[in-house]
Amino acid sequence: MVLIASQDRMHFKEDSFYIEKTLRGDLGAFGQLIQKHEKYAYTLAFRILKNQEDAEEVAQDSFMKVYNSLKSFEGKSKFTTWLYKIIYHEAIGRLRKSKQTLINLDEIIDTKETPAEFMNGIEQMHIEERKSLIKKALDSIKSTESAVLTLFYLEQQSIKEIEQITDLTESHIKILLHRGRKSLLSSLQKITNQELINLL
Repeated sequence: MVLIASQDRMHFKEDSFYIEKTLRGDLGAFGQLIQKHEKYAYTLAFRILKNQEDAEEVAQDSFMKVYNSLKSFEGKSKFTTWLYKIIYHEAIGRLRKSKQTLINLDEIIDTKETPAEFMNGIEQMHIEERKSLIKKALDSIKSTESAVLTLFYLEQQSIKEIEQITDLTESHIKILLHRGRKSLLSSLQKITNQELINLL
């Protein structure tokens, strides 16, 4: 399931093309690489930090780290997996510094999933309305749940890739996905109910 499909990056070349040119000293190629991924880098940072200015700074800092460390990228994973790992940890580090509360994984209790209920609720919305409402809902739920949902559904990263990005275990990621879906559904219901009230 992809919550919001995007084709923004389709007109760009493969990441390896820009990486190879950057390593040969072509700064313009690195600029293209940034343009290809900056929107998604910012989105992931914002899902964690819930603050536009902090998210922009984290995205910029992360791209600087990418540039300085590009020689160490061995291509064993997708470039986006490596990039999102840097962004994720930059954002989590900033979140900890600001003393905001992160989700306590030890308190998570797994319950029976309700994917059918989740999907039915989503599919009832028109596509454009769905995009807007999902973004609002993602911004309102816990940072870690929002980040994992963003990586899994929006960025189509596998569970194994999310493990590499977040350093969380497979079981924790699956629990976060489950909890995140429930939180997102609840948030969507509140948002849509409020919008209906506002229309009255």
